[in-house]
Amino acid sequence: MITKTTMKPRKATILRILIGAAIGAPACVTVAQAQGPVQPVQWSAATKPAGTVARGGKLSIELSASVQTGWHVYGFTESPGGPIPLKIAIDDNPVLLGAGAISGTAPVKKHDAAFDLDIESYTGVFTLRVPVQVKEHSASGKQDVSVAVRFQACSDRTCLPPKTVHVPVPVEVVAGN
Repeated sequence: MITKTTMKPRKATILRILIGAAIGAPACVTVAQAQGPVQPVQWSAATKPAGTVARGGKLSIELSASVQTGWHVYGFTESPGGPIPLKIAIDDNPVLLGAGAISGTAPVKKHDAAFDLDIESYTGVFTLRVPVQVKEHSASGKQDVSVAVRFQACSDRTCLPPKTVHVPVPVEVVAGN
């Protein structure tokens, strides 16, 4: 049975709970939003040499990755039954096409106990060069092309699902050869 003497402490308790929830809820939402999904790899790209390129001309797309400490990205060559290998492709576009083998930072080769296989991986900051050629019938001017990068990021404890990102690359085409 609730009496006037027991009602005051209950009201005070309920009021404390409501105030605590009101003050604490925004903080919880902020923390959850700030953490977001784990994204241990950031990609960027630029053309080399920088500047303009003529129709039919060749250049490289320099693709840079920054991998957070404690994480790695698997290399291009992986054994069947092993991790998901790194794949890079120029997205379909009216400006550029691939023009050779990808080069760049060499991956680290080591034995991976989780797969019981020898693997290749990248850590820290690494750069890959993708040779491309400007299509003969490309329009002149500044254009954006994107590079599709499919990779799998893992730490010593977990692997994220394979992911494909489309990294934008600005290209300025000029008339002439």
